[in-house]
Amino acid sequence: MSGLLNADMQTLRGWAEQGWRWWLGELAGLVPRRWREGRHRRLALSLYDPLSGRLDPIGDARPRAPLAVVLPRDLVLTRLIETPALGARDLNKLITLDADRIMPLARGEALLAASARGPAGPGRIQVEVAGLPRARAEMLSLALAHAPRVPAAVLVGAPEPGLAQPVDLLPALRAAGLAGGVERSAAPLWLAVAFLFLINMGLLVWRDTATLDTMSALVDQQAPAVNVAHGIIARMRREDAIAAATVTARRKREPLALLARIDAALPSGTWLQRFTWTGDSVKLAGFHPAKADVSGALRTAGMAVARYGDTSNAAPSPLGEPFEITLKLGKR
Repeated sequence: MSGLLNADMQTLRGWAEQGWRWWLGELAGLVPRRWREGRHRRLALSLYDPLSGRLDPIGDARPRAPLAVVLPRDLVLTRLIETPALGARDLNKLITLDADRIMPLARGEALLAASARGPAGPGRIQVEVAGLPRARAEMLSLALAHAPRVPAAVLVGAPEPGLAQPVDLLPALRAAGLAGGVERSAAPLWLAVAFLFLINMGLLVWRDTATLDTMSALVDQQAPAVNVAHGIIARMRREDAIAAATVTARRKREPLALLARIDAALPSGTWLQRFTWTGDSVKLAGFHPAKADVSGALRTAGMAVARYGDTSNAAPSPLGEPFEITLKLGKR
């Protein structure tokens, strides 16, 4: 993971290309053999003449078919070997690693390619290995450079119906830098893909912009109704607040409720003769039993006594001793 994070863009591109080629090789291995062989029958074949360096068409000319260069078998060293059952890409890697053992040429003096010929036992296959000396490969690259179009294959011998497909040396030539890559031939396709991608992105942006404009138009159309609804909601909230304040005030200032509180706070035997409520003050007048503390009882009940008048020195009355008290509301 650290190597992946520290790699530069060129390295990442190389890894991506290797992964893509590996995946194409795996997919190609899943294609039935007769289909792969049929691909060679649709090629426009041209025979390579090592003496003149020319490419001479074989059979009927196919101007639009992919070009395949056919090498004479006496120009290439070939050998049949047995290897474990591997895919085409892994098989070429194995051949490259064992080049010194397979071919009588030192490593780097020949370009190697392989093609499976059929099963050779449990888990093993028979493989034809072709080796093209590098000097001949360089002469071949000159002919490929003057070909009418980029070759799609460089075959060792012409394909024959009913036989296995010939060894294709084009990947080895490309790896050695002696043949043009498919990137140049595929450049128009990649340009078309990039153009379609840009069109797709433009359409997505246009669609999002159109959707946003439609949404903005709907919001503008509903703005008056929304403003009216907001005004109604605000008015309802104000009315609810007024109602709640009124209920709270009535609970605190209800005459009967206040009178009940005062009656519950007065000492037992007290007789209230007069109850006067004016603004924030309440005046009480009446009679209480002897030695009863009316003022202290009211204070104990949480009421603020502003003035207390007791006429206990007056002549006794059958109702008790007279008193007058002024209470202040809203204060303790």
